[in-house]
Amino acid sequence: MTSSHSHPLGPIMVLVAAGAGVLLGLYYYFTPLTGVTGAPGMLLVIGSSLALVLDAFILWFGGRGWLFGVFWVLGLLGAFGTIVAAWFLHAWWLAAAIVFVFAGLIVTLAGPSQPRRAAA
Repeated sequence: MTSSHSHPLGPIMVLVAAGAGVLLGLYYYFTPLTGVTGAPGMLLVIGSSLALVLDAFILWFGGRGWLFGVFWVLGLLGAFGTIVAAWFLHAWWLAAAIVFVFAGLIVTLAGPSQPRRAAA
């Protein structure tokens, strides 16, 4: 097994960027004078960032197939919705972090497919 199969770049990018999105969302939600302290919309953004973290794990360990396609499209839609929500909340750093989720999704799709293991 090569290192590219054990540590695929795309899902790692999605995982790190979505994790940064969760942390930035928590910062914006709990820090006074951010303009969105305690806002329900920021809770939605935190939840969607957590869903993107879950999506990264599914893309990492799920293999290729119809399930990969479904979760790739859901990740794309989730990232787009999170960027729009961050834009409306004026959370610019959060929007910038989720742009890297888009990049990770593109790298995931363009990356090599993992070979199927033969049954033992």
